Amino acid sequence: MQASVDPPERERGELRALTSLRGVAALAVVAEHFSATAQPLAAEPIPSLVPRGHMAVDFFFVLSGFIMSYTYAASFLADRPGAYADFLGRRVARILPLHLAVILLVTALGAVSVAVISANIFFDTNAFFPDFIANLLLLPGLGFGANFNGPSWSISTEVVAYLLFPVLVACVFSRSRLATAASAGAALFFLVLLAAQTPRLELSYDGSPENLVRCLTEFSLGMLAYRAYAAGRFSVLATDGAAFGLAAACLVSLLLRVDLPAALMFPALVLAFATNRGRAAQLMEMRVPYFLGVVSYSIYLVHNPLRPIESEAVLWLLGAKLPRWEAVAFAVAGTISVVPFAWIAFCLIEKPGRRFVRQALAAVPSSALLRPVGERARIDDGGR
Repeated sequence: MQASVDPPERERGELRALTSLRGVAALAVVAEHFSATAQPLAAEPIPSLVPRGHMAVDFFFVLSGFIMSYTYAASFLADRPGAYADFLGRRVARILPLHLAVILLVTALGAVSVAVISANIFFDTNAFFPDFIANLLLLPGLGFGANFNGPSWSISTEVVAYLLFPVLVACVFSRSRLATAASAGAALFFLVLLAAQTPRLELSYDGSPENLVRCLTEFSLGMLAYRAYAAGRFSVLATDGAAFGLAAACLVSLLLRVDLPAALMFPALVLAFATNRGRAAQLMEMRVPYFLGVVSYSIYLVHNPLRPIESEAVLWLLGAKLPRWEAVAFAVAGTISVVPFAWIAFCLIEKPGRRFVRQALAAVPSSALLRPVGERARIDDGGR
């Protein structure tokens, strides 16, 4: 038997504050990456725009677990026919079109790079065709093949969470308190175990299977946060003080380069902004952060190919190392430059690609896969 997670009527729409948080997190990843790109261009060491910005990916995992549960858990718990096929179909429509487009673009850019400067500035591979196929299938994040677009590793691991989603729902939303406690305990144990292997409880890019463990544990913690949200528990987190306080505590943890406390606070942070109806939510629902959230998946996937292009352009134009603060300015400008490209990708590839895949799957006679169910078609943008 499982717990009911049917939300009140007022909660059936999009949680705009969480959409905005997703955009802020995506931009944090971009800022850290452009800081790394700027460093070789600088005459002396420069600070990162977002220290430990890679932890935004851990936040993505938690947020994704929460939103997937918000959108789909009730269908699984009600044993709705076709719930799993519907879920997987929508996930494919959400992530695959833009991913495939970016891989094809990066492959083409790599070929142009080799032709022009006799070097591939976009990716390294010793076995192009096997690696190319592996990238199309989202396998590099699982340890198969060289990655052509670095950030896509997290999409690979999240696909595994999608495949295991029915099992995770059965564990997290069980009516048995023991089963739910065991799920929470297992997620916490493996996340702590992973961090305990580093001197400062860091969570870094260790490859497979460590990154898969990061994803599954944090995705599960996000699901547990949604269970608390649906049950109306932890209402104290709905206050502005809780939202801003948790955000500040996460920042302090990351500035001190101690990742684990921040990762453990992420579920409470998501819960705080999901329940907040005050200034914290109003701030996150403003036009700019919300826009960033809408195009966050495009921001995340398209920024990496821009890094070597902009770096090479600076080297070609200036031919010399940059002074420290000019290098920082390059990192800022590079981060900002991603946004218009992401908007173009969202409008021309991501959004129409999602619609095309949904329509194609809905036309399959053996399954009425992608029929809108309630408000689902409108709020199913919870992944990156």
